[in-house]
Amino acid sequence: MKNILTFILINLVISILLTLLSGFEDLSQVIRRFLINLLYSNSIGFAIMFSLVTFNLTGLPKFFKILFTALLIMAGGAIGGIIGTFLVSEILNVQVYFFKSANLIIFLSISLIFGITGYTIFSLIHRAETNKIKYWKEKQARTQLELSSLRSRINPHFLFNTLNSVTGLIYSNQAKAEEMIEQLAELLRYNLQMTEYSLINLNSELKAITDYLNIEKIRFGERLEFKIDNKIDNLQLPPLLLLTLVENATKHGIAKNIEGGKIEVLLSETSEKFILTVFNTGSRLNSRYSEGTGLSTLRELLRIQYHENAIFTLSAESGGTLAKMEIFKGGKL
Repeated sequence: MKNILTFILINLVISILLTLLSGFEDLSQVIRRFLINLLYSNSIGFAIMFSLVTFNLTGLPKFFKILFTALLIMAGGAIGGIIGTFLVSEILNVQVYFFKSANLIIFLSISLIFGITGYTIFSLIHRAETNKIKYWKEKQARTQLELSSLRSRINPHFLFNTLNSVTGLIYSNQAKAEEMIEQLAELLRYNLQMTEYSLINLNSELKAITDYLNIEKIRFGERLEFKIDNKIDNLQLPPLLLLTLVENATKHGIAKNIEGGKIEVLLSETSEKFILTVFNTGSRLNSRYSEGTGLSTLRELLRIQYHENAIFTLSAESGGTLAKMEIFKGGKL
């Protein structure tokens, strides 16, 4: 439909140009000549388009493609001229002697000049639109593929670590292991549901984080304390972002410290951005630290989802390690 409208617009412009080239007379004559040109340009234009669409010239050598295109334009122009003559005669009651040699040459010349011009303009517009659609489709496909790939890397990374926690209690404390398995079932349900969404509500992620920390609380006992303080009213974010940070803090902070420690999940917002932090007191960064799969994947996920509108930092703070995500408002969500 859009292509048809573009073609009609091109024919309208051609009709106006032909009318202007004919000179200015009284208004009634100008309007009459414009209507004649409009009928002819549309008849010739659609006849040319039909000819070019009917005969597929793709695959021909460039020279023959140009030659046959010109011949089809002239043929379409001749057929369109006959149709236009009939319409002008029937609608406007104007007799045009199309088959007179002088008139035929003029019609064919005009058809060739404006046909090639219109065909070129239409082809360029159509190619630009096609390339634009192709670009966005490819970009969307690439983004979805990258997001799916990243999630597939995060999910097992997190779940395997949780299963290891459950395994450690099966023989030493069956009651706690059963409680842990119930919590894990909730996490698995969350994990399966979240694979269907590119963005989720923050509260859903916090529920999963609470389930996870309760599991780890059973495992570590008094060695683990945690606090969740949420001051954000409404935020959509990719699944497992915060959960990955909490899991990372537990694995590299609390688990490696004999005395254990505390994990604080603090979420706030300003007029410009959302601030999501996970702080653990179990360990501090040192010069030998290098990011693992979880954090490197998280950085890539933030880049794809938010582009330059999100920042992730990991820093040594007084008494522990702070992981911070800043998501600027008005960015891509």
